[in-house]
Amino acid sequence: MTKCLYCKGTLVRKRVRVEKWVNEKLIVIENVPALVCEECGEKYYDAETALKLDEFLYETKPDRIIQVPVFEYKEG
Repeated sequence: MTKCLYCKGTLVRKRVRVEKWVNEKLIVIENVPALVCEECGEKYYDAETALKLDEFLYETKPDRIIQVPVFEYKEG
């Protein structure tokens, strides 16, 4: 695949960060190989990478833990 399915932009190989919400917990996976559209930013993963990403959902010990501030938007 060399063109984005959405905008037909050119895909380039990059290492990206993937964020997933699982059971109300944010999981961040860094340094993931992907094809990224130069136009719209859409990311594509090969089958092996996609399977490996799913395995992280079941990992019991992350490499590190970070704290994230959370704000709630209030009208007015």
